[in-house]
Amino acid sequence: MKSIMKNILMLVSFVAFVTACASLSLADGKKSYEDKVKVNDETIGVIAGVINYICPKLVDASTNICNPKDPVGSAVGIQKQMGDIEDLDMLDREELADELAEKKIIHVEASMQFYDAVEQFKLHYPLREKAKKAAEQGDWSSAAVSEEMAWQYLVKTASRGIFAKKMVDGE
Repeated sequence: MKSIMKNILMLVSFVAFVTACASLSLADGKKSYEDKVKVNDETIGVIAGVINYICPKLVDASTNICNPKDPVGSAVGIQKQMGDIEDLDMLDREELADELAEKKIIHVEASMQFYDAVEQFKLHYPLREKAKKAAEQGDWSSAAVSEEMAWQYLVKTASRGIFAKKMVDGE
């Protein structure tokens, strides 16, 4: 898993570099947009790897939630298994542990971090859709900006995922 973390850190550094370079050359807006799409797609690939790693450590195997072929479905499945976050936030630590244990959630603190990671991930979808529509209209600047905004949510997702991974690994 250290290699996944190393890859995430390398990817974040690479994206920061690409973003800085792209900002210097707005003349090629289409290329900037396409580069951002590529980086976002690669970031989602890394996030999928983290989900596939952490899912079996968050939820009991008997739930059949974890599916390596559908990491996003697995992530949403864990959220559904946990229940409404507002209800969970109302519980004290012991009540939360009991509630999640009944729902076959293995690691309380990591699952709460993971829940937040999934919420951050969901926020990137409308931005990427907005970017796609702007690109279809040839508005490359708006398309690139929307992809960049989506990337920020993906970074938040990766960060929360790493926190959850460290928790389940006892780091």
